[in-house]
Amino acid sequence: MPKLPAYVFRRANGSYRYKRNVPKKLVGLIGKATLYRQLGESYAEAMRNLPKVHSEIEKLFRDEAHMPSSERALAIIRGALGSEVAEQVLAGQVVEYSQEDYALNELAKEIAGKLSEDIVTQIYTGRLKQPALTLQKALGEYQAYKTEDAGESRELELRVARALKDLGAAIGKQRVAQTPLGEITRADANALRDYLLERMKPSSVHRYITVVRAAVNYVITEHSLNIPNVFNGLRIKGASASVEDRLPLNDHDLAMVAPNFEDDPVAQALFVTLTDTGARLSEITGLEVRDVDLQQRSITIRPNGIRQLKTKGSQRTLPLSQRAQELLQGHRRGKGDSDPIFAEYSRPRGRDAASAMMMKRLRRSITDKKLTMHSLRHRMKDKLRNTGCPEAISLAILGHSTNTVAANYGSGYALEVMREHMEKVWVE
Repeated sequence: MPKLPAYVFRRANGSYRYKRNVPKKLVGLIGKATLYRQLGESYAEAMRNLPKVHSEIEKLFRDEAHMPSSERALAIIRGALGSEVAEQVLAGQVVEYSQEDYALNELAKEIAGKLSEDIVTQIYTGRLKQPALTLQKALGEYQAYKTEDAGESRELELRVARALKDLGAAIGKQRVAQTPLGEITRADANALRDYLLERMKPSSVHRYITVVRAAVNYVITEHSLNIPNVFNGLRIKGASASVEDRLPLNDHDLAMVAPNFEDDPVAQALFVTLTDTGARLSEITGLEVRDVDLQQRSITIRPNGIRQLKTKGSQRTLPLSQRAQELLQGHRRGKGDSDPIFAEYSRPRGRDAASAMMMKRLRRSITDKKLTMHSLRHRMKDKLRNTGCPEAISLAILGHSTNTVAANYGSGYALEVMREHMEKVWVE
């Protein structure tokens, strides 16, 4: 008879069973000190079934060990008191001194000393702890926020799914799903980068990491988290034309490329507006008629049916130069308030088409890959800095979040304050 593997024993009747002692810290959670599983009537059958059974037990231990305390408390409540009470707890609707409250108190007394104090307290009070914000949840929230249309929704869904898969392979699925975002380290970010570099070109690695970085930036802003984004500024040797590497268009560049946009009214309106506002291309192609205020000489960038915004801080009202206003005014005529100003780019993937059109014109004069349409935003940033514009006002103009609580109060800087600084940049 061959020597039996660990956890396998032969019963008196000749059949084989799997026997596994439950780790002490999990006994209270699982409710048993030892687990048994039938493997088969013969040695050969037992050996065929062993890998699957062993894997299932290992998974059970991992899942139990990493289950958030709130999920554990809810599962215990559901199992002991039923789904109706569990749903009341989940909704925070348990009334003090009610029958449900009494039942929860008694249940907590029964498990006291068997499970962690944290779980017992949640059951006793009928108040569950909010689950930790994790990388997995951050990517999910970002995906929900960024969904604009069916085409883009599918594309982003695939990118997020790929990011979660790569993160799981690089740092572990449990860490992605269970570890609070504030405990994700730079080493984790580097591990993702190194994992990807083994499988794709540096430029592709940069694109893949972008969605993770953007998701973390988004939830940091939305949840007012005081934590760093460990995916910012990752060094990817060999990556070219990254956002960080893009250069601003200088005055000479601007004068050289401007004529390339003058043969088409749409291209010219987009180019001038981008130049004089420093806005993102998607923000301008997504404008509706009502977003352009001719009296105030301003545009309002906000979410609408055409597109959503990159961040919460992206919603803003900006002054318009005289030339930008005149060009936009021409595209407003004959349209209703909710109509898009640039109808040809209001369709699914329209901003990609606009970007391709604008880049084609830019490349007639400039071939440096570090100079793109996004370089107009870099130009505005540099020009504002060089003319003495305070950083806070510059951030407001460009729609960047400051990631501070104070910055979330009030309605922002007055148009005239921003206009004072932007006029120093405009080329009239």
